[in-house]
Amino acid sequence: MLTGLAAPVVEEWKAGLRTLAEAPNLYAKLSGLGTFAHRNDPEVIATVVGNAIDILGSDRLMFGSNFPIEKLWTSHAELIAAHRKAVAKHGATAEADIFWNTAARVYRLD
Repeated sequence: MLTGLAAPVVEEWKAGLRTLAEAPNLYAKLSGLGTFAHRNDPEVIATVVGNAIDILGSDRLMFGSNFPIEKLWTSHAELIAAHRKAVAKHGATAEADIFWNTAARVYRLD
């Protein structure tokens, strides 16, 4: 999990994500991104989302709320808004994958 935005921290996290990306059956849930900061931080969310899409691809990512734990520092509406804004920068396919398609496929909801 990304624990800060200092360049060495981000680079170490990205290296770990690249290692995980080698596993063809790996999927990741974008969840609990305020855990270390104890706040809803749109910059952290955007950093995680953007790099995860670049490294894993949106078809291996899904949104996951960490409520009620994150309720300690944000509202559900603010959390969803930050994730939606971060994902929207990557287009309609990424939005469909992260908010619907990947979870439907992984959890066999179809």
